[in-house]
This record gives sequence, C-alpha cells and structure tokens, in this order.
Amino acid sequence: MMIYTSYLDLKKREVEDKIWIIFGVVGLLSLAFQALTNAVSDWTIVGVSIGLTALIGMGLFFFGFYGGADGKALIVLALFVPTFSPMVGLYDLAPLMVLTNGVLISMILPIGLLILNAVRLARRQPIFENFEEPAYRKLLACLLGYKQLGTPHEFQFSLERDLKADSSSSGADYSDGTEAQLSARRKKFDFSLMRDDFEEKPGTWVTPGIPLLVFFTAGFFALLIYGDLVIGLIGFIFHLP
Repeated sequence: MMIYTSYLDLKKREVEDKIWIIFGVVGLLSLAFQALTNAVSDWTIVGVSIGLTALIGMGLFFFGFYGGADGKALIVLALFVPTFSPMVGLYDLAPLMVLTNGVLISMILPIGLLILNAVRLARRQPIFENFEEPAYRKLLACLLGYKQLGTPHEFQFSLERDLKADSSSSGADYSDGTEAQLSARRKKFDFSLMRDDFEEKPGTWVTPGIPLLVFFTAGFFALLIYGDLVIGLIGFIFHLP
C-alpha cells in the first residue's frame, strides 16, 4: 500500500479517495479477522493507536503541515499495523513512529539542496542574481530550494516574487519602460509556500514538491528494519545505552 500510493503521489501528486477506501476496508477486515482468531492480546493499545493516529494525522492536515493523502495514509496504516515492537524505540504505536521517521528522513532533502547550492556558488554561478536579500534569507533559500537553470521540472513551487507591485505602488512614474527593468532587477524570496500552482518558467527559484508520503514509506521500512529513528538519533547524540 505504501509503495503503491507513494508512486501515485509522485506521478500525479494526488491519491484518489477510493484508493484509501479500498485499503481502509481491507484494514478493517484484517482487524476483524484478528478479533475472531484472538490474535490481539490488548485491544486497548490498538484502539489508542488508531484513535491517536486519526487525531494527529488529520490535525496536522487541517493545520496545513501536509496534504490530505499523508493524513489518510497514516490512518489506514494504523488499521494494518496499529502496534509494532521495534528493536529501537520507547513505545509500540507504529503509525506515530512512521510519522516521526518520515519527518526525520525528509531532512535529507534540505541538506542535499544546501550542498547543491554550495557547489553552484563555488563554481561562481549567479544563482542570487537580481535578489536583494540578506545572507540569512539566502541561506534559508538554499535549504528550501534551488534555481532552475535548465528545462523546468514538474511539480516545483516558486520561491520568489518580483517587486513590481512595490515599485508601482510607490507613486513613481515608469512610463518610459524602466518599471519592467526595475522589477526584473529586484526580487525577493517568498517562503510562504501557500500556493497551488506549479512554477514552469526556467531561471526561477523553486522548491521541489516531493510528497511527504514518500518519506512516510521510507520511514515505515526504517521502522521494520531498525525502529524509531528519532530515539536512535537521541541515543547516539547523548551516548545513551
């Protein structure tokens, strides 16, 4: 389920509700089978896992932290694997560990973007041309995105805006065409990311729209193989047994 829905999300940036309904029904049937065969010793923890996952999963969606498919994935996953005892971890609520694993794995993306932008700067590529920004905002841009230098890729969100509106609202007269030149020279980074349209123009700063569901899938397999990555990282940093 995780691999298939991740594929759909990568290909179309959308997973239809009927897909989650089908998997959800299968998950409920799985729970019913376990109830009939007495395969679960503690239904309380199962109920807590499913209820807490639904609350957190959809709560994060409504507050805009991720898309609807990500929240639905966690809820349906809770029906299939409500609990799991990992090699490394402090609790058995599998979907919540998948959530934290996925978020931690997603941190690889800004690190990779930072390395990419650092290499481009070392090669003296003008990636900040026309931008009037302090160093800390340029650093943030390097963590969130990159400048499309060639053919634009699919599913990229714009990270920039020009200052044409600012210059026109100042009351200055640019009837001779200098307004267009000024706006072309002056840009700002826009970190709001609250937009639905993808950027298709080359030469613009964009952030890759990689679905969080892909990182959840990686987090799920990390849970099966290793356990709770956050707890493991904390233990590694503080040298805990």
